[in-house]
Parts: sequence; structure tokens; C-alpha cells
Amino acid sequence: MATYYFKVGTGEPFTDKTDAGDDAVAKGLAVKADNAPDNVESWRMTYNFSTNSVDVRFEGDDEATAQTKKLAAEEAAMTADKEADTARAAAAKADA
Repeated sequence: MATYYFKVGTGEPFTDKTDAGDDAVAKGLAVKADNAPDNVESWRMTYNFSTNSVDVRFEGDDEATAQTKKLAAEEAAMTADKEADTARAAAAKADA
């Protein structure tokens, strides 16, 4: 396991650097996790304040597969947003 620091409140990755991380912890800006997985890109990790552990997006996948899944999820979210915008516009036009 590796040590990683995460932002307080959001659980987003902050740094893996001890000096900066310990400074942020002292200022109340970050939490230190000694249970971060080794060899996992930081964008895949979030700190779970309920369990005091590190959650990993796309657990068990290699980096290339995780990147592909991330892009697919982003594209699906953009498509859903566009469809919702279209539906709202149509509803507003119908009400006018």
C-alpha cells in the first residue's frame, strides 16, 4: 500500500508528496491515507470519509481499460445532458 493525501470535503486526490501532504494535513486541508493502492493513477482514487479508505474507479482494470471506460462514461453523460436540454427546450416551446 502507498501513502496518498486527499482533499478534505471532496476526497479528491491532493498529492503523494510527503512534505506538501503533511503541511496540508497540518492546515486541515487534506487527510492522509496509508491504504492507497500502489500503481494506480491518482485520477482513479477518491477518499471515502464514511469508511476511511480509498475507493478506486474501475477497480481491477488496467489503466488503458480504465481510460476507455472513463471516456465512455463522459460521452454518455454528455449525451444525456444534451437530450435533457432538448427535452426542456421542447417543453418550454410547448408551454409558450
